[in-house]
Amino acid sequence: MTRANALDPVVLLGADQQHIATRSQLRRLGVPSGTIAHRLRPGGPWQQVLPRVICLQSGRLTFHQKLRAALAYAAPKGREARAGEVLLTGFAVLAEAGLPSAGHPADLAAVDVLIPGQRRVGDREFVRIHRAAGAMPGGFERGDGLWSTTVARALADLATRETGQRRFRALCAEAVQRRHCELGELLDQLLARPGALGLPQVARVVEDLTAGVRSVVEAEARELIAHAGLPEPLWNPVLFLDGRFLAVPDAYWPHACVALEIDSRAYHLRPADHERGLARANRLTACGLPVVRTTPVQLRRDAAPVLHELTALVTSGPHGPHGRISWRRAR
Repeated sequence: MTRANALDPVVLLGADQQHIATRSQLRRLGVPSGTIAHRLRPGGPWQQVLPRVICLQSGRLTFHQKLRAALAYAAPKGREARAGEVLLTGFAVLAEAGLPSAGHPADLAAVDVLIPGQRRVGDREFVRIHRAAGAMPGGFERGDGLWSTTVARALADLATRETGQRRFRALCAEAVQRRHCELGELLDQLLARPGALGLPQVARVVEDLTAGVRSVVEAEARELIAHAGLPEPLWNPVLFLDGRFLAVPDAYWPHACVALEIDSRAYHLRPADHERGLARANRLTACGLPVVRTTPVQLRRDAAPVLHELTALVTSGPHGPHGRISWRRAR
């Protein structure tokens, strides 16, 4: 086989795999070892990006090339991974899902990959390896042909490594709030991790989500309310007035008929959500239900006035339409 003929299928392979190939793939296509070495020389047209993984281009890798290279590196040596045998997980999944706290995909420093527990592959360059404690979870094939875990599993795989409690809280809250996973699915995944509840960041997230908290600022408000000695409210309950839907406030004390609303564009999904939040608070007030309104900045800088107002209302209730309000817990 001539050199030109040998490289023709390589061009096709590169186009199909975003110019990422393994050394074994190239050898199976008949590319001689000497040709591979020559093209990988300093200043050559190819580059070695990971052990056994070659980019058939020079220059900086794109984000999707990094994803494909990471999966190729984590695959069993000498062959390509079978469908679902190695999976993208962690921040690579969360950033592509659009969770704000995960950052922009192009800015990720590491690509998280889940592999079977018995495999002997370690972290390398930009690849961060996670090992399945039991059987590999079911994955799904993305639009780009790569295989990925679910968002819930990606969060669970990060649980032991993401020691920043605030960011982990935010990621879990955003995933549930934006409906990238069901609450029950996420809790199942977190609790399935051996020793997970012994980790402060996981224990707090499980407690907050179970209570109905759906954002970091709500979690912070929950802590302030507990420290102030106030009874635990319902978080994000669905309220009904005379059996008809009324609103979903951030927090509600059913025995006192008092609501808390935390107004902030940053903690709502879109500007339209912020406008709906204002309308919600107005509906609550219009029916005579007392609403204490605050912002994340106020809670963090000086929560005393807000807590004082809440204490006065909660301890002097019930107020307004107490007997006409029914509720259902957050789901």
